[in-house]
Amino acid sequence: MSFVDPVYVVFLAVVFSVNWALAGHLRAQNLWLLLVSLVFYGWIHPWMVGLLLGSALLDYVAALGITRDQEAGGNGGRWMALSAIGNVGALAGFKYFNFFEAAFVAALQKVGFDAHPTTLQVFLPIGLSFYTFQTMAYTIDVWRKQLTARTNLTDFLVFVALFPQLVAGPVERASNLLAQVEAPRRFNLDQVTSGLSLALFGAFKKVVIADTMAPYVNILYQAENPSWTMIWAACLGFSIQVLADFSGYTDMARGSARMLGFELMENFRHPYLASSPMDFWTRWHISFSTWLRDYVYLPSCFSPWVDRWIRLPFVGELSPFWVTARALLITMFLSGLWHGSTWNYIVWGLYYAVIGTVWAGIYERIPRKTRKQRDWRPILVPVMFVHTLVGMQIFREPDLARLWSHLTTSPFTGTADQHIVAAGMLAMCAAGAAPLLLALAWEQRVAPKLAASPLRLPVQTTAWAVCAVLLVTFYRSTNNDFVYFQF
Repeated sequence: MSFVDPVYVVFLAVVFSVNWALAGHLRAQNLWLLLVSLVFYGWIHPWMVGLLLGSALLDYVAALGITRDQEAGGNGGRWMALSAIGNVGALAGFKYFNFFEAAFVAALQKVGFDAHPTTLQVFLPIGLSFYTFQTMAYTIDVWRKQLTARTNLTDFLVFVALFPQLVAGPVERASNLLAQVEAPRRFNLDQVTSGLSLALFGAFKKVVIADTMAPYVNILYQAENPSWTMIWAACLGFSIQVLADFSGYTDMARGSARMLGFELMENFRHPYLASSPMDFWTRWHISFSTWLRDYVYLPSCFSPWVDRWIRLPFVGELSPFWVTARALLITMFLSGLWHGSTWNYIVWGLYYAVIGTVWAGIYERIPRKTRKQRDWRPILVPVMFVHTLVGMQIFREPDLARLWSHLTTSPFTGTADQHIVAAGMLAMCAAGAAPLLLALAWEQRVAPKLAASPLRLPVQTTAWAVCAVLLVTFYRSTNNDFVYFQF
């Protein structure tokens, strides 16, 4: 079931009504949320529920095993290894089987074997990456003794399967979401209205902005010989589309959860205003970025195994700078691999590792006094946005030959008709960016002043009505799936 499916409105209304009818009965509330979350996830493909429950039970049992082992004087390493192998194995099997099969067949054909791919095409279950990372984080935190293993299976399954954040995040931590699942929840009208506003604006971003731009972006990327202006106008369009799409999903997830009494973590914080690659990753897909920081980047900085087996070419003894550069390389390589089984994602991850290292190296060499002399953001933000556009180009184009062409095409090529097409795309970009910029201005300038004003409710209900009308006007039954469903 998709958040932009009209059925979801009915579904959420029923879940909301029963949830608050059960207020004061925590166990009943959680059983209800578990049931409806499984219905939500298995709406199209019921078999996926089995995989979800299997992944959750693996980490539930592993965490209890770790606790028992540590209480007996062990370190729980066997149970941690079981969790890691099971989760990573499931991800690799479902996500990369087709990729490795195709690569293996191609290699055999190049050396003269008459090899052909099998007819088996492994289907990637929606949300697998997200809930797998969420349950792995729980087990790792128990192993690190930062969290107590839970014995209440129902509460744990609600933490894993809660439908607003199940399919595409945010990737929640047990210290935040599981603690809320275990705590009594009371109806709060301000929380409900705030959640409704957030969910409606998220739906607006998805349906009115992202889904309107997507067909035109796709057409330009499918063009046989696009000019420089066409392909970079398409890239700008995709940058707006993917931000509206993914942040729209997050807003709908957070808004739906808030209406049910849960507060999910913020996942986007105006990422195109970042002033460096490091700043970008504190603003874009924050839940996943912090997951990588805590469970990949920081361990890579201090791991003796990494220090022994992973060396940087042309670098001798590693200084602290190169230790962090190596950790960043490992982290972004795995981030690219997580995103998909085409080579452009690997290139994308390595690209961010390189620019992150270069930016950090330059920053390290600028005198501290010079850094503080003036506000450098007006210069750094546009420069970083150009780097972000290059990253989006790599991310969007799966064909490496075409990607190279996009990155090396002369800006002075192209016919008058191609320039007109590019201008049309840029006009769409301006139209798509305008509501996002207005929302930023509203958030920073208007909303704080309106919070205590008697005009708050009339303005809020008017905004709901406008969003609803635009959603009905722009909605199409052929709306695209959310971009991050494929990850």
